[in-house]
Amino acid sequence: MFPTENQIAEFLSSVYKDGFGFDVSVFSNSDNSVTVQSDGLLKDTYENFETFLSDLADKNPLWHTYYFVRIDKKYQQIVEQKLRGTIEIIFDNLNRSILSTKENWRFDNEPMNDFVKNTIQQTINNQYHFEFLQTQNQTATEEQAEPQELNQMWNGYCPESWLKGKRVKMRLNKNDFYESEETGLQIAVLSGVQAVVLNFRGKGDFRLEPKYADEIENGELLSPQNTERPPFNNPTEVFQESKEIENYIKKIN
Repeated sequence: MFPTENQIAEFLSSVYKDGFGFDVSVFSNSDNSVTVQSDGLLKDTYENFETFLSDLADKNPLWHTYYFVRIDKKYQQIVEQKLRGTIEIIFDNLNRSILSTKENWRFDNEPMNDFVKNTIQQTINNQYHFEFLQTQNQTATEEQAEPQELNQMWNGYCPESWLKGKRVKMRLNKNDFYESEETGLQIAVLSGVQAVVLNFRGKGDFRLEPKYADEIENGELLSPQNTERPPFNNPTEVFQESKEIENYIKKIN
């Protein structure tokens, strides 16, 4: 239990600047606003918990390192969504660092090549032990999974991976296409009408703020690309069966 009846959250011992600190306690008010105790590091009052959490992440970019956090369960979805976005940003920044330093960081005219990538890998191997056992088991299970047929109606996941029995998310990229995080397969969505499987793959250039297709799917029908211009399907044509979709995807480079 929290120390007081109206306390809804506490964040204790985050890595902040030169050490541990930035403890925060949050209390609910009758008008849905929240009162915050943070030794003056945050505002005293926010209009709601979500606004508070956004400001906490802004003021303390290392908010995800809190050693102990306890929050009312009704805010679980808000916290998980914010934490997921923070983790995505971390990996996006690492990926940008690897790509940029490979060719664009040079000593005289010699590129750094794989220095950053190798350093990250060596650091993980030598200094950290991440518990990914469950993920590895899940991956192994997926690799052994039975092939699955596709329906005409898109379910928001990568059709190419689905055919192999794997559930892989598709994330919005900077071209406004949903792109498979595993295969690069791209889908242009005409909301509520069509999900056009494009005949060229993406390059993993995702939007910084993640948005996933399985969270917004709305009964679109899987369709082939038959024109080079948006909406990429004119005249209207939809796939009739799973094998037709599979054969189409096999031809995409």
